[in-house]
Amino acid sequence: MPARQPNLYDNFLIKTAKEWPFSVLFAVLFFTGSMKKNLIVVLAGAFLFAGCFKDVVHNDADTTAYFAIANGGTASLASAPLDLTIPDSTILYVNPGIYSPITLTTDVSVKIAINDAARVAYNQQNGTNYELLPDSLFLLADSSGLVTAGARSVNIPLTIYTGKANLTKSYMLPISLTDAQGHPISTDLSTIYYNQLGSPIAGRYAITGVRTDYVGAMASGVISDTVDLSALPVQVTTTVSDSVVAVGYSDLGIVGWQYIVTFNAVTKTVSIAPNAIMINNETGFMNDSFKIDIQDYNPVTRVMHFKTEYNDASGNARVVDEYLTPQ
Repeated sequence: MPARQPNLYDNFLIKTAKEWPFSVLFAVLFFTGSMKKNLIVVLAGAFLFAGCFKDVVHNDADTTAYFAIANGGTASLASAPLDLTIPDSTILYVNPGIYSPITLTTDVSVKIAINDAARVAYNQQNGTNYELLPDSLFLLADSSGLVTAGARSVNIPLTIYTGKANLTKSYMLPISLTDAQGHPISTDLSTIYYNQLGSPIAGRYAITGVRTDYVGAMASGVISDTVDLSALPVQVTTTVSDSVVAVGYSDLGIVGWQYIVTFNAVTKTVSIAPNAIMINNETGFMNDSFKIDIQDYNPVTRVMHFKTEYNDASGNARVVDEYLTPQ
């Protein structure tokens, strides 16, 4: 079961709390370990985050312990993805903790809870249509944790059963910090909005078809190789937007070649294009040689049929004729 690295800020000690402005301290406390290595980025980020705490007024001498959730707030959706394309399951970590520039001298018990009202409010405010992630797709085994004295947060595991998810749907799982043993909680950053954007053409697809390699131009009729694409594993799309997905091209998805597939909701049709890796691959793809013969989509069965041609860097023709059948 793959585990995703928690968003930790527990081990970073603040030695100059009396000298730094709070906005800088906040940015340091909430940025991940890789960001700590770049002080310039941390300082710049401080100004972006300084205005997030509309509900609390701080000053450098304030010794109050304010609590929030790391990556909380509606502005941090990109930092809280639900990657439902993983075959089995994954573990995320909800990180409630202290964001004040002080050190806890006693343990603080915290509690979290699913907050569907936050999803409803987000949809109403943003004109979106996120559905609540079904109970069958996650497990929050423990809704409480302990931020120990000297620490800055606690990791509460959240298991996501990714292999069962319907990738055509947009899901959201808001989790809120509901109690910090009487300590004040940020209104703006008390909820993390785990989310997955869906698309009508997103999903898991079985591949059938063939790639035909020619010696020289296709008109030569000389075939050097054929590749049976039905031997490929199930291909999982990556959602770019609610109308655009990326999926592996032929048997070359393993090297980053992908179709960019755009869905037209009005005509119920799709259009395809090669991704940037294909276009910029000078050793395997001759620029301007890509040609689309077929780009069909059946809105009832959701089967896609693509037939394309291109020349490799030596001018040898390649023809890919494949069907993508949803699983």
